[in-house]
Amino acid sequence: MPNRVNKEMKKPRININWRYAIGEIVIVSIGILIAYGINKISSNISRNHEVDEYRKSLNTDLEENLKSIDRIILAQAKKVSELNLLIENIESDNYNLDSIGAILFRQRKSPTFFPISGTFKSLVSQGKIEIFNTAIKRELFNLYDTSYERTEYNGILYDEIYVDVYDKEIQNVMNLRTRKFEHESRLKSLDFLKNNNSHSR
Repeated sequence: MPNRVNKEMKKPRININWRYAIGEIVIVSIGILIAYGINKISSNISRNHEVDEYRKSLNTDLEENLKSIDRIILAQAKKVSELNLLIENIESDNYNLDSIGAILFRQRKSPTFFPISGTFKSLVSQGKIEIFNTAIKRELFNLYDTSYERTEYNGILYDEIYVDVYDKEIQNVMNLRTRKFEHESRLKSLDFLKNNNSHSR
């Protein structure tokens, strides 16, 4: 019996200061939460900065596209006005062959809208488009993948029609290489005037 007591008495006693241990755990936990919060804030700041940069770049592209559209509208309006005036002069016998030749040659150039879309394509290819909310993404895809593509396609189609139809009409009255009239009588024909009048509208 004494030996058993002695053995029990010889066991080391471990003193644990639970308050201290809990305090340490709390401090470590708070430190982790603070670090996570700082990282989260830093990440949000970085993301917001990225969003702002892409917004600025998209706005720049949009402004340039609007300028391009405005230039095309003005150019097309000028073409229509010039051609209508030309037709009136031909019909009234009030024209000069050289000036008519210059106008008809200028009419062959039809400005087409080709949108600037580098920023949008970069956003999509890099997966960065996800930094924007659903509403903005929908608007961007609708603009670039629908409206712009349709406008560009229509412009190219219009150019092809212009070349196929208008150029053939012009070649009936003048040599496009020398810009000289070869068939002046054809210039005043009803078909020529009617066809060119329809192209101008």
